Amino acid sequence: MVDIVILLLLAIAILAGFYRGVVYSAISLGLSVLSFILALVLCSSLSGAFQKQESLYEMMLYYFEGYEYINETSVELVHVPAAQIGDTDLEAVILNADMPVPLDRAVKKNIKGQVYSSQGIYTLGDYFNQTIVDTVLNILSLLVLFAVIRLLLGFGLRLIDFGASGLPRLARYDAPISCGIGLLHGILLVFILWMLVPILLVVVPRLSEFIQSSPLGRFFYQSNLLLRLVPTH
Repeated sequence: MVDIVILLLLAIAILAGFYRGVVYSAISLGLSVLSFILALVLCSSLSGAFQKQESLYEMMLYYFEGYEYINETSVELVHVPAAQIGDTDLEAVILNADMPVPLDRAVKKNIKGQVYSSQGIYTLGDYFNQTIVDTVLNILSLLVLFAVIRLLLGFGLRLIDFGASGLPRLARYDAPISCGIGLLHGILLVFILWMLVPILLVVVPRLSEFIQSSPLGRFFYQSNLLLRLVPTH
């Protein structure tokens, strides 16, 4: 089922490229890349605004319970100061937790850097909780900003295309090249859409079975380099 959805999205992207032509498709792909870069730069500011909403932030800290990941190793570790956890023990805790990507990397990075010490956060359990919530907020903020920026830029592109002469097409090989660009654009958009997977796995861990049983779903999740760019706090 997951593979079918991905293939359908890619097919739509290819058809869109075929219909719009090389120039439009290339500009559209460039706008998506630009939108993602701008969203990545601005996402920390937007998530910071959400963090200032205390009731919402506290609710998320309660809902995205990070203690459960530590319990897979030892319940007693929850209240141990994170600074006292050695690299070997930390690796074991994260390995046993089997956390979604990129939350595992985010937790390790924040604990080693003691990034929350200035906020009075010291225990291993609180580091897991705080990191999960902050990373989730950053992902959501990034996706919201991407959607808004891409929509605005896409609207401008459509206005240009609907002008007197529209965007030009190549005299030869327009169709195959535009289909190829459409496929690349579709792959990028699936990678961006798949950034929601870690959040879904935190909320509904059993969804991991569907992802792992899908070759394409597993590829777009485990090979998603965009997730590595998300700020971790």
